[in-house]
Amino acid sequence: MKKSKLFILIISILLCLLLCSCGDITNKFWGYVSNEEFSVGCTENTVYLYDKDNTQIAKFSDMDYCSTPMISPSGELFVVKSTEGKFAVYSLESFSLIKKFSTSKINFSQDDGFCFSPDGKFLINIERQKDDLHSAISVYDTTDFSLVEQVFIDENMMIDHIEFDEATNAYYVLGFMRDKDLIFTNGFVATLKDYQIKNTVKISEEDYGFYQSYKDLELMGFTKKAHKWSYMDQSLEELKNMKLTLKDLYDKYNK
Repeated sequence: MKKSKLFILIISILLCLLLCSCGDITNKFWGYVSNEEFSVGCTENTVYLYDKDNTQIAKFSDMDYCSTPMISPSGELFVVKSTEGKFAVYSLESFSLIKKFSTSKINFSQDDGFCFSPDGKFLINIERQKDDLHSAISVYDTTDFSLVEQVFIDENMMIDHIEFDEATNAYYVLGFMRDKDLIFTNGFVATLKDYQIKNTVKISEEDYGFYQSYKDLELMGFTKKAHKWSYMDQSLEELKNMKLTLKDLYDKYNK
């Protein structure tokens, strides 16, 4: 009888472990991204690569505080951004590290947005260069990730997020303005042309706060961990289904 109960207990534990392992793999990640072939998940110090069946292919520990992954438009590589002002670039063909590089000597607060150009030739990153209170937009050539352009933003302007809109073939940015004492005055949304801020539109503090938090969470892949530490009251499903773009916000104030 005792052996029978022990056997049942062992089977129950094994079944429990099996069920847990079959759960949502994104639950353990701060940042997550996927396409039709691969998915990438980031904890603070480790990057995990999976195939389309969620089978782990590789694991990397090349940077600290790496929480934001992004797959290139071609699907040939992916990058991971660290809040310490570094990027790691990985091949989705050889499943190996291609390059690791620093974007700034300011090794904290580097958690602003970034994106690939639609053709995948460039990586466009919002950085803190002079200090953590001043924004810059840097452009890297994805053939070797060398710096090809760097624009320093007006000291009264901070940029948070950038994204490309296919319908208008334009980049849009989200940010906020400050007074001479560096105190927040208002949010804004604008277009980016030739890496210069254009057509700046003042937006409400409420809209700025919502979109800033929404885009933070979107950049992290709408993970449960990121949602837990966000300022968003809506459920993850509600937020995912919104599918809001910076162009939506721009159009709202340009009707």
